Amino acid sequence: MGKEKPSSITELKDKRAKFENEVNEFQKEVSERTYEIELENTSNLKAILKQIDKSYEWNIKNAALVINLYESLKLQNVTNVSSNSGKTSVALNSLDLNTLYSVLTSINGTGVESAKTFVKLLTNVGLQITEAMNKLADDNKEIQQKHVELAEMDVLIDGMEKEQSEPISADEVTI
Repeated sequence: MGKEKPSSITELKDKRAKFENEVNEFQKEVSERTYEIELENTSNLKAILKQIDKSYEWNIKNAALVINLYESLKLQNVTNVSSNSGKTSVALNSLDLNTLYSVLTSINGTGVESAKTFVKLLTNVGLQITEAMNKLADDNKEIQQKHVELAEMDVLIDGMEKEQSEPISADEVTI
């Protein structure tokens, strides 16, 4: 939102409506955006799938999210293998990316060998996941800032409407 004061409520409401449409379009774009994570090799993807399947303790609140993530990763693994392109990256939407982060940061396991395998996996893919999460966070900050600007416009509109609707006192009337 520009810092110049609009000349009328109508002008401000028009600016707000236009900006709201821009915000909605941006939100839609972000919600459809995918975040590419390079997993370095197919064994890392298979290890993630194994960790989700064998080590993650799901609950009723996240069972559907974990299933969705698992199926998405599994499908991308099949696609990567069948294409013979040597591609080892996955593209995750914001929901799957958040779920992956949540899953990997709350895995429980037993045994030293299991711990070594898990730490090696996190070492191999942790930075890429963190970078994708940072991009997602930046997108969310931008959306949040746009909503703050919309709220500021609403406050300005309310103030202008109150100014126009305040009754004139007898002292203010000049004849």
